[in-house]
Amino acid sequence: MNNEPDLLGHKILASRLESIPSILGAMLTQGPARLSAATLASQRFVVTGTGSSEAHARYLATLLNLHTDRAAAYLPLSGFVDAPADNFSGKTLVVFSQGVSPNAQIALQRGSDFEHTILFSATTPEAAQAAGKLDRAEMLHALIRSGGELVEFPLADEYTTLIRFVGPLAGYLAALQFAGQFPGSRTPLPCAESLNPLLTAKAPLDLRDAMRYLPSAFAGGFNLITAAPISDYSQNLACKFMEGLFWTCPGISDFLQFAHGPFQQMTAHPKPAVILQGNGAGEAKMVERSVAMLRGVGANAYVLQVDAPPLLSIFGFEAALNDAVFAAMKHLSVDQVNWPGKGRDDLLYGFCPDS
Repeated sequence: MNNEPDLLGHKILASRLESIPSILGAMLTQGPARLSAATLASQRFVVTGTGSSEAHARYLATLLNLHTDRAAAYLPLSGFVDAPADNFSGKTLVVFSQGVSPNAQIALQRGSDFEHTILFSATTPEAAQAAGKLDRAEMLHALIRSGGELVEFPLADEYTTLIRFVGPLAGYLAALQFAGQFPGSRTPLPCAESLNPLLTAKAPLDLRDAMRYLPSAFAGGFNLITAAPISDYSQNLACKFMEGLFWTCPGISDFLQFAHGPFQQMTAHPKPAVILQGNGAGEAKMVERSVAMLRGVGANAYVLQVDAPPLLSIFGFEAALNDAVFAAMKHLSVDQVNWPGKGRDDLLYGFCPDS
C-alpha cells in the first residue's frame, strides 16, 4: 500500500475518476426526485451557471428547448447584477452550482423577481451547516421555505483540487432526469447498460501520447471542433484543459463555423485540432472533410469518436478527455492542490453585491 502523501492531489483525483460509474449508477437506480407542481407549471426558464455549471445550464436549455414544449434561455451570472426585474417576470429561474458559490448567489438573490426558483446543487442546508457555512445554510433554508426547489446531485465534497471530475458528469445526468419528467418530453433517459460504456471511454492513444509528450503544441491553445448541439454545451470539455493542466483554454468551433475564421487563423499560426465525433451520418461527413482540410495544411488532427447520440455522447467525451487530461497531469507532475493564483481570486470569485 502506497502511504506517500498526496502532495499534488493525483491520488484523490484517481479515486474520484474510479468512483464515477458507481456514483452515476446510484443516481440511475434511485431516480430523480419528483418535480413540484410549480416546476411542472413553468413554461419559460432562465438558466445560469459558471465554471463546469455553465455547461450544465446550457445543456438543460438545449433539453428544454429542443426536447420539450418549454422555452429556456441561458444568461451568464453577471446578467443578474443590474438587470431590471421586468426582465424576469413570469419566468422560472434555474441555477446550477455544485457548491453554491458566492457568484451563484447573485442569481439566487434575484429569486423574488421570478415566478419560481430551482437550484441544482450538491450542497444541502445540512451539509452547509456541518461545514460551518451558516449563511449558506440559511440561504438554502430560505429558498426551500419560499417554495423554491433544490435538485441534488453529487459530489458534495469535491474540493482540495482545482479540477472537478464527478460533478460535471453528475450534473448532466441530473439535468437529463429533470427534463425527462415534463409531459411529452422526448429526452432520452439512459439506463446503466447504455451509460456505463460511455463513462469508461478512453482518449485515442495518439491524442493521449501527444498531450503527454508534446505538451507545448497544446499548452498555448488548440481547436476543439464538434457539431451542434454539443458545440453549445461543451464548455467544460474545453475548461478541463485550463483547470487541469493550466493550458490556454481551447477554442470551441462548430464544424461549419470552423471554416469561417478559426481554420484560417490556425493555418497562419499552426496548432492541433481535436475533433469530437458522435454517431450521426452527416457528422461523419463533416469529420472527414475537417480532417482533410487540416491535414491539407499540415495541421495535426485527432478524432475522438463516441458511438452515441448527442445528448448522451457528452458523457463519453467527458470521460475520454478526463482520461487524456489526467494522463498528462501525472506525466507533467501538475500540482492540483496548490494551483496558480490559489486564494488570490476572491475579488471576482467572491463577488456578490449583497455580501
